[in-house]
Amino acid sequence: MDTILLVNDSATLTKVLSNHFQKAGYRVIAVSGVMDAYEAFIRNDVDLILTDFVLRDKDGSEVIKTFRSKKSGRTLPIVVFTAMDDEETVKSCKDAGASLVLAKSSGTSHLLESIERLIEEYKANQPSHSLDNDMGLCIVKATSEVFRTMMSLKAVPGEVSIEKAQIRKAEVIGSIGVAGFLTGSISLFMPKALAQRAVAAMLMMEPGTILPDSELVDAIGELTNMVGGSIKTELFQKTPLFDISIPSVYIGEDLQRRSVSDDLCFLVPFTVGDLNFSVEFLMVTKKDGGTGVQQTLVNSNHG
Repeated sequence: MDTILLVNDSATLTKVLSNHFQKAGYRVIAVSGVMDAYEAFIRNDVDLILTDFVLRDKDGSEVIKTFRSKKSGRTLPIVVFTAMDDEETVKSCKDAGASLVLAKSSGTSHLLESIERLIEEYKANQPSHSLDNDMGLCIVKATSEVFRTMMSLKAVPGEVSIEKAQIRKAEVIGSIGVAGFLTGSISLFMPKALAQRAVAAMLMMEPGTILPDSELVDAIGELTNMVGGSIKTELFQKTPLFDISIPSVYIGEDLQRRSVSDDLCFLVPFTVGDLNFSVEFLMVTKKDGGTGVQQTLVNSNHG
């Protein structure tokens, strides 16, 4: 769970913002004074600092400068949320090292979007020491980004698991083949209700629009392609590990992905509101292994 350090001396605003962030899935450490903020920063793993510009003991620019002077805080995203949105205040915060300055008058919706983006960028740019770590981060970042930018949906990731390939069932399965240094597949496992909702948002249709399966197949194919392509792009920042094929999509009441014993997969669960889906990166390690291609257990429409 990502952690926000909230520095604000207004008890009312602190309560409002804390509740808002917690509902969005963040852990919040709320403090009212600068010294308390420094202590919380030292004692906790913080992913973003949100501070007011006007505080009881110091102004926001001094707070930012102090955090930036710490080695561990040089790249940490720092957002100033202030009622003072004049050019002088914004310049003072930026010169001190603020990542972003937002006016309170703009409300909390834009604030949440900005925080999510900054935390994702911060975590993606942290040094990692293994492909395992890179893979999990890339799946999370790529999938979250696709859902946010293409569908304006917040896909909240769960914990990345690394396990042997297993049989997986879903009403909608989109899969794209992977070939190269890494060989296998990238698959999305979704309930049909979420697939319909995501496609309606992606195609800018009215909420609640129900597409026939034939059109849903095409659209989920595009979604699968975007997620797979984004994961590839993220990993290519490290090294060119694979290429991707044309996506396949399966829709039915009870679908099952063929299991490949002993092969390794990365699985990341996501939630969109009250609906769950997952993204899997399956790597075939046996020469005679499969590629994670889907097959149906019952009669269903698929493409």
